[in-house]
Amino acid sequence: MDVLVKGMSADQGLLVVGLVDTDLVERARMLHDTYPTASAAFGRIISGALLLSSLLKEGQKLMVQVVGEGPLKEVVAEADWKGRVRGYVYKPHVHLGLKEGKLDVGRAFGNGYLNVIKDLGLRDRYQGSVPLQTGEIATDLAYYLRTSEQIPAAVSLGVHVDTDNAVKASGGFMIHALPDATDEVLEYLEERLKGVRPVSSMILEGAGPKEILDEALGLPYDIIETKEVMYFCPCSKGRVLDALAALGRQDIEEMVRKGETVEIQCQFCKTEYAATKDELLSLLEERGGAEG
Repeated sequence: MDVLVKGMSADQGLLVVGLVDTDLVERARMLHDTYPTASAAFGRIISGALLLSSLLKEGQKLMVQVVGEGPLKEVVAEADWKGRVRGYVYKPHVHLGLKEGKLDVGRAFGNGYLNVIKDLGLRDRYQGSVPLQTGEIATDLAYYLRTSEQIPAAVSLGVHVDTDNAVKASGGFMIHALPDATDEVLEYLEERLKGVRPVSSMILEGAGPKEILDEALGLPYDIIETKEVMYFCPCSKGRVLDALAALGRQDIEEMVRKGETVEIQCQFCKTEYAATKDELLSLLEERGGAEG
């Protein structure tokens, strides 16, 4: 089971979040047929979105989008307050080999931007954007938190893709310094995190989110939330018809004239839907009747 754990070290002024999401990232890989470098990038962005979602309130959701000049082009993950996530990769068949023993996600993105869009239930959505610092995602998310949300945080993400292209480990942690964190604690964390093993290595050895936090933090903390996370897409035939209804009248009439069933695939979960000619005519009637 994929799990996210959130804890608080009240005496030290720290909020901590640990995550293991191997199964859902493997499902995402299979749905989108990603090659190893794309799988690593996709997994890190999914994990990053889930870590950020731990800060949301009920009913809220967010999207993490990374857009670059490299071969991956764009990767997106959406997560909500319940720990449900979905995403897509614009160019899934990307594999660039290894750099210093790791999949070269940074080169796959190249120069670009990390964008975070939050739906907080208000009239307008919040959007923050920062230039990519490394393209390796964890560093970029920490930079985003520090510069766009004024949240000093350490972020670590890891995805292990095996020789058969399957994701065998995925997860991460986030340590968020609260306003009452002392300089001594921050200096301790800076030194501590220099020696922490890669998250993917911990998970391959059987570590769960709590064990990841124990190793990364090395300080006492209280668990305040544990929840299952999952790959989930709320798409449906009704939503597809609503999307078609939003098209211009002329576009719908053109589809009707062709007399063909319109095939539509959800970019997030790859489910295929079909809109028949009768259903398209119903959409036109709702708009006031078809023109002769």
